[in-house]
Amino acid sequence: MRPALTLRQTFLYSATSAGINLINTTVSTWLLYCYAPPLNTGRPQALSIVVVGTLLALGRVWNAMIDPFIGHWSDVSRSRWGRRSPFLVAGSLLNLITLLCLWTPPTSQPSLLNALYFLVLTSAFYTGLSLVGVPYDGSLPEVATTAAAQVNLSMWKNIFGLAGVLGSAVLGSVVYGRWGPVAMGGVMGVIALATVGLTVRVLPASIPPTAAPMGFRQSLRCTLRNRPFLSLCCSTILVETAYAMLLANLPYFVTLVLHESEAAVGRFQGIVVLAMLVAAPGWNWLSRHYLNRQLLQVSLLGLALSSSLLAVVGWLPHGSIGLQAIVCFGLLGPFLGGYFVLVYALMAVVVEQDAWMTGQRREAFHYSLFTFAAGLGLSLSTLLVSPLFSHYGYTSEQPTGIRLVFVAATVLVLLGAWVFRGYRLSDALTEPPRQKRWHE
Repeated sequence: MRPALTLRQTFLYSATSAGINLINTTVSTWLLYCYAPPLNTGRPQALSIVVVGTLLALGRVWNAMIDPFIGHWSDVSRSRWGRRSPFLVAGSLLNLITLLCLWTPPTSQPSLLNALYFLVLTSAFYTGLSLVGVPYDGSLPEVATTAAAQVNLSMWKNIFGLAGVLGSAVLGSVVYGRWGPVAMGGVMGVIALATVGLTVRVLPASIPPTAAPMGFRQSLRCTLRNRPFLSLCCSTILVETAYAMLLANLPYFVTLVLHESEAAVGRFQGIVVLAMLVAAPGWNWLSRHYLNRQLLQVSLLGLALSSSLLAVVGWLPHGSIGLQAIVCFGLLGPFLGGYFVLVYALMAVVVEQDAWMTGQRREAFHYSLFTFAAGLGLSLSTLLVSPLFSHYGYTSEQPTGIRLVFVAATVLVLLGAWVFRGYRLSDALTEPPRQKRWHE
């Protein structure tokens, strides 16, 4: 058994969570806006908004599809550097390269060359993100070997992840506004690479021998027979779709509805993230008194309410439009933060149940399928945002499409809450549900 982690080791390990969230939030927030800026800004459109949305969806589908293969590959990999470190290093280098190139289309007008360039670069970016994210999530039980240590490390991963989102909100919008998207991509890529460099210092370099692992197909069959896992993943697809729509919509909402500068995008993102951080102790306290699955339903209903309020900012009876937006984003943050804290806690119970039912630890594979569900949500978001913009408008004079994105996100979150009703596991499993194995 590995010795308990020191605070320094905990911070080093959690650093990659900040890096992953930093670059993922940056791309989710700015890529659509960069290639298909609002028509009245005078900036050239490299691709139409419908084409960008479709190609971005294809890149995210690719990302979702490769996650399970990377998870299985990482679980069964053996090298002198351990199971996880080679994946993290290779993925972060690929991310840095793509973040430098992603924002520079070959031509200044919509063209087939621009479309191919966009598709190749986004697919490469999401490949790098999977190479880092999936093995990183699967490494937690190797670094923290007791239940208490795993809970503590998960908490710090979440805190560092929120710091990454906040860093993207503050730093990304400032660099984008002053020096452009290429500089923004380079800065974010270098920071993410540095965080991986910190984390690999505390990852185990050797793995104790284990029983022969399942093959990929057998692992997939076992996992897809796990009903609580399926309920959680289907709900995740819907909620992640809504979340990605909110991110992609934010620059348009801030610049065209609120009539603020691009730099103000980071300020409103910062409000959400700070509200998430402030509310985190409250969710931890509530989890000691109520079931996590009940709290998740509360967070989803609150998220739906705050999303619906954003759709009518400027039409509410009290306060200026800017004040209304601040209040609505401040309300969104605690419920969004509660969802992300609780969904991973529920996922941990699913993984523990699977270990009892299969007799094997397959953390990376489970988290890869979980991120597969999130990736499908990202893909669906671009397929929904682009048509709403195209059909209903995304200009200062006609911002109906922007407001309808919030309405669509509300509906998706409510559907996610309804689907999640099928999750029936307790917060802490104390005995195997039954003796029969999933793979038997």
